[in-house]
Amino acid sequence: MGDIKMKASEYAAMMSVSLNTVKNRIKAGILNGAKEEDGIWYVYLTSDEYENLQNSKEKSQEREQAISDSIEKLKALPDGALIATYINIQRYAEFQKQELMQELSSLYALLAVKEKEIEFLSKDLDRYKSKIEELKEENLSLSEKLKNLSKELEDCKKEYKDLDNKYQRADIDMKKIILDKEKEILEKEREIEELKRKLSML
Repeated sequence: MGDIKMKASEYAAMMSVSLNTVKNRIKAGILNGAKEEDGIWYVYLTSDEYENLQNSKEKSQEREQAISDSIEKLKALPDGALIATYINIQRYAEFQKQELMQELSSLYALLAVKEKEIEFLSKDLDRYKSKIEELKEENLSLSEKLKNLSKELEDCKKEYKDLDNKYQRADIDMKKIILDKEKEILEKEREIEELKRKLSML
């Protein structure tokens, strides 16, 4: 744990990303943090990391203020209000796109972790399959041990079924998450195109 603990929601606000993005980064091991007993997600930072985060936030705010000031000055020019509106729409659209891309990036990182877990589960499945086959062969030649081996075989089958169910659920969940996020990006891109089309008609 780092020197400083802060809520993941506060960290997300300082980083200008969504809370889901922060959670996914924690789950993927990219960011040091955890969901604690109170049910709240926290981020753990060293003093240097927290100071750098604050400095970065201040610089970002200064840049945003400078841009806002420039846009205000632009409004005073002929057709400046229309241009300023277009710039603000472009900035908002770019922000939305970046936020979605960051979230998608964190999801891909999380997917990589889940794929590794699935790989381990697959190896376990193969091991249990192999063990089941060995037990079947033993049952054919060792009839005297049939009762004892039969119980062990049933246990292995149950574990195999549980692992197989986990594997299937994990695969379906990950595909659904990726599909949903890709749909979100497509929807945002359509909104951007519609805004551009409307502006071009002004």
